[in-house]
Amino acid sequence: MTWLTRVQPLIALLLGPSASLGFLALTQERWQALQRPLAINAAVVVIAQLAILASDSVSADIFVLGFNIVYLVRISAFLRLDPDEFVHVPAQAIPVMRSALYATIALLGLMVVADFSIGAAILFAGDGQAMQMLSGAAGIMAAFCFAVALIVAPQVLRMPVSGVAHEQQQPTASEDDRWLLAALDAMLDETRLFSDNNLTLVRVARRMGVPARQISNAVNRCTEDNFSRYMNGFRIRHAQKLLRDTDLPITEIMLEAGFVSKSSFNGEFRRIAGLTPSQYRAQKPDV
Repeated sequence: MTWLTRVQPLIALLLGPSASLGFLALTQERWQALQRPLAINAAVVVIAQLAILASDSVSADIFVLGFNIVYLVRISAFLRLDPDEFVHVPAQAIPVMRSALYATIALLGLMVVADFSIGAAILFAGDGQAMQMLSGAAGIMAAFCFAVALIVAPQVLRMPVSGVAHEQQQPTASEDDRWLLAALDAMLDETRLFSDNNLTLVRVARRMGVPARQISNAVNRCTEDNFSRYMNGFRIRHAQKLLRDTDLPITEIMLEAGFVSKSSFNGEFRRIAGLTPSQYRAQKPDV
């Protein structure tokens, strides 16, 4: 148990930086942009590890507590980002990514609470029995939160994601923005790339030969919507055509249009068409 108590804090220090770099990687168009953050985080972890190993007077849990608070704040900042800023995440996977982000924040928060409890015991109790009780309580809390997460996660995945994270005024679209959007429309109509449910902003940008941020900005300024909803507009219009012109089952049309979730397909179809796919097919409107 002695060696385990020494190794556990060193492992605990890796969670925050690893998660932070993981979410950061989803927002960077090129891997070279990660070299500096990777070096900085690695240096911080090494320094913290050495401080824990060298200190006999300060509990390792105090180091871990401060470390996790810092990364809890840093990871929480990703919640403010627009879905388009996660350039490597397909539109269909945005709800899953956000659920993973919430789960990571919850886990770090749980670790902060547990480390704070242990630190309080060290400062005020100084009693091995109290420490054992607090450690057991932290374990029970972790098990409870994990069980709740297993129940709540499926519900979170079904929650709709808001279209635009920031309600700020968008700059007026320029001629370059309109030209780029017209070129993007033409490319999607010609290639039907939108039917790929793993399509990301980065892949579209590489196909167009322009930076991902430039495409995202053009879509935002010209349509006042984000790239994910813009792409879903193509998918729904394609689904409408198939509903009008074919007798394919709705599930097959959903997959053909690039959706993998029935709830997501129905939600986006109702948002754009004002009807469910079944209602649309039954009415066969002249659109």
